[in-house]
Amino acid sequence: MDADRETEQKHMLADFFDENTMHMRLSSSLDKLRNLQRGDGGWSWWPEMPGSFYMTVAISEMLVRLNALTGTKTETVKMLDKAFSFMGKEVVRDVNEMKKCAKKGNKPSFPSFRMLQWLYLCTLDGRSLPSDVQAANDYLLPLLKKDVKSQTIYEKAMTAVILSKTDV
Repeated sequence: MDADRETEQKHMLADFFDENTMHMRLSSSLDKLRNLQRGDGGWSWWPEMPGSFYMTVAISEMLVRLNALTGTKTETVKMLDKAFSFMGKEVVRDVNEMKKCAKKGNKPSFPSFRMLQWLYLCTLDGRSLPSDVQAANDYLLPLLKKDVKSQTIYEKAMTAVILSKTDV
């Protein structure tokens, strides 16, 4: 029985590293992701829900890392273009709210973990952003330097990557 199990494990391992099987699994997974992407470019927690910034950032980060590991794929580029458009609108809206609060006398501090995730994702991807989104990023980057002491170790690591790749 041990020999049978060992033989079965070897076959499973060989199947796992089979290039055709990996390509098929990757294509299948990308098709499922594409079907789950909302019309606005975001991904949601459940199929009938509106797009979620959090889910969109998580999936986009995975796709950006996939492109870095396996080379850029046409399917991922299309999904990421839509996702960056969705997230960019959210970021511009949040930054405009921050600016309104600053005009009322509230001193701006770095807004949230989601903005840190956004800047990290932009750094990993390295794409050119629309002017309004780039302006929002330019507003957030100097604020990122001010709030390093209160960040967790994970947030500090993300901040270090962002600051090492930007000219702030």
